[in-house]
Amino acid sequence: MVDEVVDHSSGSMDDQDLLFRIDRLAARAKEAMRGLCTTRVIRGACFNLYDAGRKEGLPHFGLFPRDLLTVCLMLKEPALMRETIAFSVATIGQRRDPQSGEEPGRVLHEWDRVERDGRLSHYNAAETSQLLLLVAGQYLPLHGSDRGLLPDLAEGLRLAGRYLLRHIEAGLFWEDPRHCRASRYMAYATYWKDSHLPGRKSLAYPVAYTLVQAQTVAALRALLTLESTFRFGFSVEQLEELVSEMVGAIWERLWDDRADFPLIALDKDVRVSGISSDALHMLAYLEPPDVPPAMLEAIARGSQRLETRYGYRTYAPDQPDYAPEHYHLGSIWPYEQFFIAKGALRHGLAEVFERTLGIIDGLEAHGFPELLVWDGKALTAGGCDLQLWSAACPQAIGDLLRGHVSGNAEDTFS
Repeated sequence: MVDEVVDHSSGSMDDQDLLFRIDRLAARAKEAMRGLCTTRVIRGACFNLYDAGRKEGLPHFGLFPRDLLTVCLMLKEPALMRETIAFSVATIGQRRDPQSGEEPGRVLHEWDRVERDGRLSHYNAAETSQLLLLVAGQYLPLHGSDRGLLPDLAEGLRLAGRYLLRHIEAGLFWEDPRHCRASRYMAYATYWKDSHLPGRKSLAYPVAYTLVQAQTVAALRALLTLESTFRFGFSVEQLEELVSEMVGAIWERLWDDRADFPLIALDKDVRVSGISSDALHMLAYLEPPDVPPAMLEAIARGSQRLETRYGYRTYAPDQPDYAPEHYHLGSIWPYEQFFIAKGALRHGLAEVFERTLGIIDGLEAHGFPELLVWDGKALTAGGCDLQLWSAACPQAIGDLLRGHVSGNAEDTFS
């Protein structure tokens, strides 16, 4: 059975001690984030943002809208939300470019030029437009008086909405390079785990990533909210029908009956299976009625294979391509623990929530690296020495825990 959420409303001594540690760690993280601050002038507009990561004291990753928008969802800081929305809209795809993956309404993957085999990475992200709509859907109801931003946003958000609808067919969001007149992208995969899918270093396309389906459901709900402000002309009935259809498709078409666990992806006709953190991660984007109880129990049960004392691995041991140090197929990503924790609170998975809090031990030991490696004996840091969304993790998890203890937790992105 799925665990009932533990009642923290009394604010136990253990909770208070943990919050003290988290607050101390968040203060360190805030100071570290200053090293990622950057100001860019793009097409005549000035943006105050953060680079994604540093390594050995030097910039390693530049502007990544996925990272920026994700941190906006984590921290909800109005100034960062405003700048990130404006930057994402200013650079949103306007044309179809097979080299970069650009298409109308598709938000950037990264600003800097990265090339491989004649292709560029600029627009190699399937879900950044969804994240833009989610952040805008959170920001505008709270800061709708920001009239200086609204007129410039409308067309970009409309394009992002049209991008979503263009990629949805039969209840699934299909990533398909034909929309940019290409046969493939530079990246081996185009959601956040973009190194490659297990057992598939090249994709056949079109591909439906299960995590992206949940993010698209949440983005459509955000688009419904935005429609009431901007009057884009989207059909409210159509959007509501798509939400219902997409929720059903997750369990009907993206569920692996043999593993009793969600697929990682559906690549054309190939079912990409595996016990992945995507299943827990996606719960942050789904509402409780979206998830059948039997499936929720199966996700909680199967995810036990991902557990470590420092949170959840990206991918479980004893599967194809697994390694504890693998970038996306075995390591522990601090930022993801926030989304797993949020989904756990939202869906009543008490033990999962408690497990994610182990990331605080890892961050206290190693600072705010891109990822952590746990081989069963020792914990080490990997990737960038300082990663933006890792530095956002202490405050974000602290806010979750504090809201949970007080009984005032927010449980929705849309």
